Amino acid sequence: MSFIENIQVFFPLLDKTITIEEDKTVAEACALAGFPQNLVCGGKGTCKKCLVTIRENGHTKEVLGCQQIVSQGMSILISREAALSQILETSANGVLPFDPRVKVFSVPYADLTTLMCSYDLETIRGVLDLPVTISSLKVLKKFTEVFHLKDKALLNFIVFNEEIIDLIPSDTSISPYGVAFDIGTTSVVGYLYDLATGVLVNQYSTLNKQISFGGDVISRIDFASGSAENLKEIQDSILETIDSILLNLCEESDISNQAVYDCVFCGNSTMAHLFLGLNPVHLGLSPFTGITKDMVILNASDLNITMNPYGRITFLPLLGGFVGADTTSVLLGLPRDESFRLMIDLGTNGEIAIGNYHKYFVASTACGPALEGAGIHMGMRGTTGAIEKVTLVNNKFQCHVIGNVAPLGFCGSGIIDAIAVLFREGLVHEKGNFIKDKTLEAHPLKNRFSIDESGQRYFIIVSQKENPDGKAMIITQKDIRQVQLAKAAIYTGCCLLTKQYGIKGSQLTEIVLAGAFGNYIDLDNAQFIGLLPKIKGVPIRSIGNGAGTGVQLFLLSQDEVKHCEQIPAATTHVELATDPNFSNAYMMNTALGKNMII
Repeated sequence: MSFIENIQVFFPLLDKTITIEEDKTVAEACALAGFPQNLVCGGKGTCKKCLVTIRENGHTKEVLGCQQIVSQGMSILISREAALSQILETSANGVLPFDPRVKVFSVPYADLTTLMCSYDLETIRGVLDLPVTISSLKVLKKFTEVFHLKDKALLNFIVFNEEIIDLIPSDTSISPYGVAFDIGTTSVVGYLYDLATGVLVNQYSTLNKQISFGGDVISRIDFASGSAENLKEIQDSILETIDSILLNLCEESDISNQAVYDCVFCGNSTMAHLFLGLNPVHLGLSPFTGITKDMVILNASDLNITMNPYGRITFLPLLGGFVGADTTSVLLGLPRDESFRLMIDLGTNGEIAIGNYHKYFVASTACGPALEGAGIHMGMRGTTGAIEKVTLVNNKFQCHVIGNVAPLGFCGSGIIDAIAVLFREGLVHEKGNFIKDKTLEAHPLKNRFSIDESGQRYFIIVSQKENPDGKAMIITQKDIRQVQLAKAAIYTGCCLLTKQYGIKGSQLTEIVLAGAFGNYIDLDNAQFIGLLPKIKGVPIRSIGNGAGTGVQLFLLSQDEVKHCEQIPAATTHVELATDPNFSNAYMMNTALGKNMII
């Protein structure tokens, strides 16, 4: 019988040392250190997105994190800046309506006098002038301990939807807090609010630790459905992510986590299942069914999140298939009027909605991986070193790099810009293939084409000479194909959903772009290549983190809670793959520049 020893691994750029079992991988060590790698391929060693520099036995080398086994004394050379994504935290919020589900009523003990042969709960109802209830045995027991105290001035009643969920004796009034969470496939953001005043106290974002199990929802479904142990492991990883956000929010705001009584969550259908510990296996198998799309309200103690155990956890309702509570949240934040809007959320997964608050049609489409750098030869997340913007001035490429450092690759917005420039300058045909022969010979940028060992052509955006501290930055033919497939999925989805809804594109008031990716891309370039539809007279605007906006509205307003509850009944989910026109339209729409909805 062999014994597995624990060894030490160092992260010198993070000033951190961890203890880990000797048979673990570098990727597992990074996750344990709090900086999970982006394992797009699920740790199979094929996507090569987890390349990391290590120092071992005096030698420095670049390895695949998911394949390299750690060793005693190994140094993993990742920096905090390089590890953290450029995550969108801002939202388009104006002044939010304020009437939260959680309230505090601070009552002087002198007012809590129960009449002879009466009951203390009746006294509270009279003082608060509310039909409050207590359904928790723990709260009832605490009630008996604190109601008749004489050494405090006040008794603070924490009320959730007219249910007393906690009682706190004190000499001063207290404030309950709530956090709105947007759980993305790649990143998670939390917004901390004072529920007594409605003030946004702090916000914080970090990578979703589930990245260690795969960069997309299918990889995570495959892992989670493998065994009960796998399901618990991947659920624990998102709960750890939530706890790390709560810890940061509370520490930076000098607030006890015991003061947090309400946590509200949105996320896609897979994120909902994994957060709740529900086996998502059937989400990944035809006919793609989930367990429930209803709003889920739990006691905080049910998931052991480090907030007040008497508090409440709410996951917003899902809408169907892979269209989850993140889309519900985006729709909640849109104007409630008669105008027709086309909403496109470009994240790791693409969601589309069309309609108004009376009736929406929604659908999902597989667009995300390429648009977030996955599947791209030199693709990467929007982090330090990523080219996020590309322009051509006087036949010279100008690139904006996140962190103002030497470029390491392209994030989604950068790859869209690069392909738009190539297409606009006639270096790429409508069908996506590079120009050649006489057309190439006549082009002033012809010398930027080259051929790799396998005979495949590529185009050099930044040459080795122009990037002496790094590699040449190139766009391959396969990169263009990947973007074509993604853009065809989005554009086709917009066309078919508009047609099924029964209106013409010209009847739209606006096109609304939600999500982090949509906030960073150049909208003109996205429309130019046909990633986003272009309709004469119909403006397009980015609303930033629309899901984050909606989940904050839900946290802060009972009216918004009621509106949210109505959205699923007003929404029809459309499975695009079953539309007989989808395949033909999809292939036609791979052409660059195809961008008009009739």
